[in-house]
Amino acid sequence: MASVETAHELFVHRLQTMLWVEETLAKEILPMLRDHVHSTGLVYGLERHEMETRRHALEVRGILHLIGSKGEPQESRALLGLKAEHDELMSAVDLDRHGVSDLMHAGVISQSEHMEIAAYTELRSLANALGEEDVAMRLQEILEQEQHALELVEKELAKLLAEQVANA
Repeated sequence: MASVETAHELFVHRLQTMLWVEETLAKEILPMLRDHVHSTGLVYGLERHEMETRRHALEVRGILHLIGSKGEPQESRALLGLKAEHDELMSAVDLDRHGVSDLMHAGVISQSEHMEIAAYTELRSLANALGEEDVAMRLQEILEQEQHALELVEKELAKLLAEQVANA
């Protein structure tokens, strides 16, 4: 990683990291999760969020261009950690027990949404502090979509958990 010495450089670095996150989620992780879940609610939520995530990647790339920075994605260790945890759980969870595997997947989705919400909250604050009000508004829109995606997955998670408890 290049040296980060100013708030603007930190802002650019965080945007580049979120570009990598959004592109990786849209191209790899969300399609993989969609292929593994069985709950209709999770499938719907993943399909919906995959489309939103593709738009988020384009939006972040556009913001980088707008502020005169390169749209070069920077790898996110946080997302890599969540993916590694998911992969480890995949080998431990009985995937034939759809309720348990869907619970696991919903938990991973929830964790990634929390990560994105934290990142976009920071980015919005940095944009405001740097006087980039238009950029801050664009980031606020992404943040609100991430918050809505989290609400949907949390509702589905509660439903799946209730089903597991009832069937226990």
